[in-house]
Amino acid sequence: MSYLELSIREIHEAIISGKVTPLELAQEAIAKAKADKNNAFEYICEKEALEAVQNLDESKKNNLLWGIPFVAKDNLSTKDIPTCGSSNILNGYVPSFNATVIQKLIDKKAILIAKSTLDELSMGGTGTTGHLGKTFNPYDKTHTRQVGGSSSGSASVVSSGIVPFALGSDTGDSIRKPASYTGLVGFKGTWSRISRYGMLPFAPSLDHVGYFTRNVFDSALLLNTLAGRDDKDLTSSNMEVKDYSAHIFDGVKGMKFVVIKEI
Repeated sequence: MSYLELSIREIHEAIISGKVTPLELAQEAIAKAKADKNNAFEYICEKEALEAVQNLDESKKNNLLWGIPFVAKDNLSTKDIPTCGSSNILNGYVPSFNATVIQKLIDKKAILIAKSTLDELSMGGTGTTGHLGKTFNPYDKTHTRQVGGSSSGSASVVSSGIVPFALGSDTGDSIRKPASYTGLVGFKGTWSRISRYGMLPFAPSLDHVGYFTRNVFDSALLLNTLAGRDDKDLTSSNMEVKDYSAHIFDGVKGMKFVVIKEI
């Protein structure tokens, strides 16, 4: 099994123990991205990713995201890296700034290896309307079943083992639906919990930045990193950022689950 098919925490432990290096992870993720058969990529950041790996500070590697490859939906602005929202309207657009969520991950020394496909400008739920054509579900080699959208590429690359997590966005069901179609944890937080600065807007009163992971701990870890007030997004919440992973392993004894029959 490739280390890239493991969780963030498992990959981190492999890095710390010397079983794999960030350079090896980035090179393998890039090679897998180039070999992808699911039409999941808008742009592969080979040069940028390898430069970022070379500049990693070894003294900071106890941070769980240090050297971990990831992919971002192509509606999130990336400085000096093309961002077109899978639309010919923005083809060739190269932002001069990073979206806040991208910058937070870069600050944690996670390695962006690619931008992923989506329904054009996030307007769709099938992964079939981007300017590069359909994005496919990696579990269906016949390419007849949907991966879901609009965060189609991000779901596809995590479920196919190219990276352990990927950023997406959710306005109606654009993370939650493809997560269910690909067996992933899809996270759409409370509106305003994660800054949307640098995301191409669809419906600002409903847009959320979120992500795909392979387990709930990794999802909580990313929320710890991405949540919080951002003065560049005046709709972002002032609420305190708690440790969302603190009670992951407490179990469910004493909890109540409610089923709403009407829905």
